[in-house]
Amino acid sequence: MSLSGARASYVGPGLDLAPHETAAAVVAIGLEEAFSLALPADASPELRWTASIPSNTRHHLIARGSMVFVYLDALSDDHRRMREIDLAEGRRRLVARGVDAVIQMEVDEICASLGVPPREPPDPRIARAIRILDARPQDFRRVADLASLAGLSPSRFQALFSRATGMPFRRYRLWRRMAVVMRSVQAGASLTDAAFEAGFSGSAHLSATFRDMFGLPPSTVRALTVS
Repeated sequence: MSLSGARASYVGPGLDLAPHETAAAVVAIGLEEAFSLALPADASPELRWTASIPSNTRHHLIARGSMVFVYLDALSDDHRRMREIDLAEGRRRLVARGVDAVIQMEVDEICASLGVPPREPPDPRIARAIRILDARPQDFRRVADLASLAGLSPSRFQALFSRATGMPFRRYRLWRRMAVVMRSVQAGASLTDAAFEAGFSGSAHLSATFRDMFGLPPSTVRALTVS
């Protein structure tokens, strides 16, 4: 798994995912086999090689071969640009590199292979506040705290924040808290310690929230390489 700002990617075996919804929009690519996707989760499944899954959309994806998942940067217009990109052509470029090579790629390199242009900065006040939130999501429970850092009223901040990220403050904050969990677990922390560091009430709270967002238990992160 590779993390870069608010972008993230996973390359590896297809996982036994339960129905779930992510805070960020997701691009899914089957490198070796087509995957089954029900979008939304209660729809009839279809076999797909590529898919662009909107944020906060419950879905059920079942994959057997090697997969690429790219979680898009809500602080940019990645999600809009991805709708304009030929994912089939992007998949062909990745397949030509070979699975072993793609596993070693950083998320920004994968995005470049897919044809996602470099990220453009949003309103600098919002960008600064969100970068602070990215670094310490557990410290900002109220939108008013970030709004004051940006020199904006909470209502104005909320409007600009949602426009920049494509999602509400609370949902984005949850996404960034999950990044804290992933890094903590990879560094050797217990699930309980990782939960407290990210601002969860305990490992049970973390496990339920993580599974609802990713379709997997947080213990799965231990088997991944996070960069």
